[in-house]
Amino acid sequence: MEFFAFRINKLKILNNQEWGEGEIKLISFVTTGDAPLPVLDQLLHTTDPAAKKQIIQSASQQVLSAKEFVEIDHISDGHAMTFGDAGFALYTADKIPVSFNWTFLAMESDQDINQLGQRIDAIIGSTDFDSFTTNLLTVLTTAVTPQITAGIAIGKFLSRAITKAMIDNEDDQVGVYYMSFNRMEHYPHGERKKDDVPDLSNNLLVDYSIFGTTYDA
Repeated sequence: MEFFAFRINKLKILNNQEWGEGEIKLISFVTTGDAPLPVLDQLLHTTDPAAKKQIIQSASQQVLSAKEFVEIDHISDGHAMTFGDAGFALYTADKIPVSFNWTFLAMESDQDINQLGQRIDAIIGSTDFDSFTTNLLTVLTTAVTPQITAGIAIGKFLSRAITKAMIDNEDDQVGVYYMSFNRMEHYPHGERKKDDVPDLSNNLLVDYSIFGTTYDA
């Protein structure tokens, strides 16, 4: 048996983009490329393109449901928020992933979080997603393991799409992380811990940790 956790331990905001104290929303989204969702196994049991398209859509909706939304009040410039002595798990799994992508956004609270959620969920109904699905169905016709190929493609597409949705309103940005990890390079022994990692805007500093282990059931 395996266990895996990716945690945020501390976040420091240098400039909250407000006069005085403000409210900050934290949005986190993790996708993996090597742990296909069970629904994708159904790709092996149908040859109907319409059914395959529905399976890909269902899998994508499950991935999107994994996003986290947290709101923090009374944030001033230089504020450091800690997540207890054990951190806050942004992603857990019963298998150590070969790779995963992390998108994280801190934004002012003057944009309605529900509107952001609706914009993210609308990805599934967009023309870009329809084109992605059509192209993916073509690729799957020659794929040796279509469910794994589909899982990797879905993760990459949604990671890019949700990043765009999250940073469309630049005026509300406080900071954004867009990071990719792989097991061989970043956590070969199942563990990694980094402190004061700057974001793309150099306005945030984050402490995060990765923990993966194998154990007897």
